Amino acid sequence: MTKLIHLIFCALLGYTAWLQLNDPDPLFWVTLYLLAAAVPFVRMLSLGGGIGSKTTGVAAGYCAAGILMTLPGGVEYLNHITSESLIQGMSPTKPYIEEARELIGTVFAFFVVVAYWVVDSLKLQRRSDYFA
Repeated sequence: MTKLIHLIFCALLGYTAWLQLNDPDPLFWVTLYLLAAAVPFVRMLSLGGGIGSKTTGVAAGYCAAGILMTLPGGVEYLNHITSESLIQGMSPTKPYIEEARELIGTVFAFFVVVAYWVVDSLKLQRRSDYFA
């Protein structure tokens, strides 16, 4: 069951990375989602420990950078939420719509990465309690 959850998160984030290929700035966003997808992928292959914690740290940092980049646009979208829908094409006059969508995706990826970090931390805590 646990491997299935890893696979679902990995596939979801991998698919999101694939969707970013048509983005005006795909390098950053594809990298962000691939790094986030690597976290459950590493766990699915049972490669925890050093490589898992490093992957989680890099992915969390990248997601945090993405959140900081898109947060102003997300906040601006909230000012237009009653008159604008997120389900419309990109427009140079309304960049906050694309930034709000990117913010939502980045926050999701960040929560997945942080959830894996929390679970790993709890496992380490239990192990250290066991050997104490």
